Amino acid sequence: MTMPFHSARRARALRSAALPALATALATTLLAPATARADAVAPPAADDAGADTSNDVVVSGQRLSTARALEDKRASDRVIDVISADDLGKLPDATVADSLARIPGVSTIVNQDTGEGQYVTVRGLSGTYNAVMINGVRVANTDPSTRDVSLTVLPPYGLASVTVTKTLTPDQDGDAIGGTIDFRTPTAFDFKNRTTFRLYGSGGFNDRAKSADLPAENYNFQGDFAHRFADDRFGVFASANYGVTHGDGQETENDGEWEPNQWRANSTEVIDQRNMHLPGIDLDFRRVKNTRYGGNVSLDWHGDTTRLYLRGQISRQEQRGSNDVTDYRSRTTARLTQVDKNDTSLVQPDRNVIGTVTIGGKTYSRYGYTTSQIVDADGDGIITGHDANSNQYWSLNGRSGIWNPQAFQFARNFGTINSNQTLATVSGGGHSDFERLHVDYQGSYSYGVRENPDSYSISYNCDKCAPALLSQGLDWVSADPRFPQASPTGAAANVQYDPTLLPFDGASHNRDKQTDNRISAKLDVRYDFDGWLEYLKAGAQFNRSHRVYDYTPLWSGDFTGTTLDGKSLAASGLIQRDVTDILHGEYYYGAIFDPAKVRAAIDAAQALGNNGLPSATDRLSSDNKNTEKVTAGYLLAHLRQGAVQATIGVRAEHRETKNVFWSDDGDNSGFDSTSNSYTVVLPSANLIWRPSDKQVYHFALWTGYSPPEYGYLSGGQSVARNAQNEIIAISRGNPDLKAARAVNLDVSAEYYPDRTSIVSIAGYYKSISNFIFTNGSQVNADTSVGTVEISQPQNGKDAIVYGFEAAIVKQFQGLPAPFDGFGFEGNVTIQHSEGDTGQAYRMGKKIPLINTPGVLYNASLTYQKYGFEAKLSYNYRGKYIESLRDNAVDKWVQHNRSVDLHTRYNINDRFAIDVDVSNLLDDWKYWTTKGDNPSYLKDYMEPGRNVIVRASARF
Repeated sequence: MTMPFHSARRARALRSAALPALATALATTLLAPATARADAVAPPAADDAGADTSNDVVVSGQRLSTARALEDKRASDRVIDVISADDLGKLPDATVADSLARIPGVSTIVNQDTGEGQYVTVRGLSGTYNAVMINGVRVANTDPSTRDVSLTVLPPYGLASVTVTKTLTPDQDGDAIGGTIDFRTPTAFDFKNRTTFRLYGSGGFNDRAKSADLPAENYNFQGDFAHRFADDRFGVFASANYGVTHGDGQETENDGEWEPNQWRANSTEVIDQRNMHLPGIDLDFRRVKNTRYGGNVSLDWHGDTTRLYLRGQISRQEQRGSNDVTDYRSRTTARLTQVDKNDTSLVQPDRNVIGTVTIGGKTYSRYGYTTSQIVDADGDGIITGHDANSNQYWSLNGRSGIWNPQAFQFARNFGTINSNQTLATVSGGGHSDFERLHVDYQGSYSYGVRENPDSYSISYNCDKCAPALLSQGLDWVSADPRFPQASPTGAAANVQYDPTLLPFDGASHNRDKQTDNRISAKLDVRYDFDGWLEYLKAGAQFNRSHRVYDYTPLWSGDFTGTTLDGKSLAASGLIQRDVTDILHGEYYYGAIFDPAKVRAAIDAAQALGNNGLPSATDRLSSDNKNTEKVTAGYLLAHLRQGAVQATIGVRAEHRETKNVFWSDDGDNSGFDSTSNSYTVVLPSANLIWRPSDKQVYHFALWTGYSPPEYGYLSGGQSVARNAQNEIIAISRGNPDLKAARAVNLDVSAEYYPDRTSIVSIAGYYKSISNFIFTNGSQVNADTSVGTVEISQPQNGKDAIVYGFEAAIVKQFQGLPAPFDGFGFEGNVTIQHSEGDTGQAYRMGKKIPLINTPGVLYNASLTYQKYGFEAKLSYNYRGKYIESLRDNAVDKWVQHNRSVDLHTRYNINDRFAIDVDVSNLLDDWKYWTTKGDNPSYLKDYMEPGRNVIVRASARF
């Protein structure tokens, strides 16, 4: 079903209602009895360590999983949240990013092609401001331009837990203003039994793909093996997984930015957002197959005073698919230009025609304007249509112009969605005890790659159709702003049904690949004391990252010399079939391409080698390399006096960066390089008070930093020269950008009524300098033009983020049967962010930070009894700015919600069956707008539901 969208007023009401509702839930829960019996059967999917019987509370299954996660949180010296292995498999999440969105303060940024979670933000800060690790190893990056880690490559299988740390101590990497995310893989010592063998298998389907007659099946297989040898000193754990998912993403998106009713001068002019017009829309029909496979191995040896380990992990995602695009768009046409562009008094051209004139055998309208009002482009002393010298949507090129499109195009385009991602880590190290001295040591290597092995695209459009067909502008009607409807008239009304009208427009073939190789070594030494000084700890760390990006254009041209030369889309043989409707019947779609035939046609044209082949410069101009070295050291003291403990210390990091990039400067083109280095000092203090086993209070004042994005540092250089060969403009990256610096304050209180319950509140405040990077600067130069314009990223102004988190987990084990099987989990985050972009035309107006929603909440109703488990979960994420756009009308991602269901029946203590449904209400996953008003569509995408049946066995 299609869900209605919230108005701004309703969104505010939801936020206002969230806190009272949570307070009521807290009060009700705390009054519930804390201890009672629980089911005796533990589900196979949970950790095999058995049920817990401490404190007269028997917990098993999902309750045991919850208890362990809460125990880790309660014992930590930092503010953390933990997702256990069973929680990762308890809901039908496709990626770990989707799973992470269920904890307080974490939100997901979805992949527009699939609707799956790809990146996460922690307390208002997107992935580039966070550290992602596997078994404590900083993982390689796979994104060409950012420091973010795409989590689509990691399925929520084969993990022991995920820990999100929100306050840092000096023994952690300092370049994480938001926090750290650490994925831990299991070891043989995590299991109760000496030998454990587990098998998982699942199958299901995507209902949207199924209804569109596309491959729809989803399946996954996983096997785990753990064994400890007879002396219980050496253990082996190995896990492997393989899975395939299919999807059909259906989307409508704007084609061309929304424009004001009145003519705008440039991209920096502030415009009226109350009355904007849509040039056009694209309808996207995506066919996507994701194959994920990987595994991990852990070898552990536990001696009397030394423990050693060797761990490895690899995950790979292969995405294959296509995106058909149907394009309806008004086109700019030639318009008259005002002499004084700020004059608002001129009559509209269609009301100022005084006759016609023939010029060069062509008839033009003659207008009643004077040459002092309109530019006489042809110099004949009169103003006619022949003087139209600027392509516009507006009636005039100047302030008197109003929205008046007079032509449109219709096109069908096709592009492949092919990508491979690989993320691998290996680490070895150990821990040794020498009475009061304790030493930890580790060496690691991480490899990441994201490649597009072959990208094909092709386009057919009606720009060259008969003028009678296209000489009209498009109006849009919209009963629902997510689905604007075009209104072509006359012969153009049926253009979408007739592929014979579409001639070939162009095709291309290219490849790209991004790799990152990381090595790391670290040493930590701790010495224990007696008394209030519990221990001193010091350490050193070295990291080196080497990134290489290679973009290879292979061909871009036409079909000259092939059998498709000059043929329309209808005659090309490239059409696979017609799709009658998408988005619940909102649109007729029409012809979609046959991917195999498109690839074959482009390969045939490319093989001729007579057109469209790139030059040597084309093959190199986007390539770049980046090497970073980070050397760090720290010292901290851990103090304890009664129920109070403190960790106080300082960390220093020295970062060196070298960039190699292509400099485009005519005959002087070639690779160039820049380098930079700096040192940051990061003091911190963490205070914890535990007045009882049930209460924990945290106070943290700490500092962090985040280096600039790779794309800003290593962007290629382009040089523009005048006729005298003097440089007049330079566009380039900026190796001298400063790192963003943050002072962070965190306060939290946690109360644990029993082992399976928690009530917590937390507040945080982050003051960030050098946060936003913007473009534009000028330097004086001795040339005929007076200045050289240098366009490059610059450090922006300061920013702040502050917020409030509250969470509750409660099992109602003291209620009469069968109500003692119920439980509730919920959390809410309300946060505020603001920053000055540094862009002059925004006049210092502060805006929310990128990817920072104002409100997040989750609510889950759980049940566990009689061998049956269930979890009905609701996730809500408020709207946020995704990117800054022209005229200060930015791209907003509207709110998103998802209802998901997990059920499990434990046949016995070895076998279980799960039935899961994701996106139960068939809601959208990606809805963006031009500005924060939902009336102005940017993108709207629905991926459909996924239904999964899973079987698991343990031996």
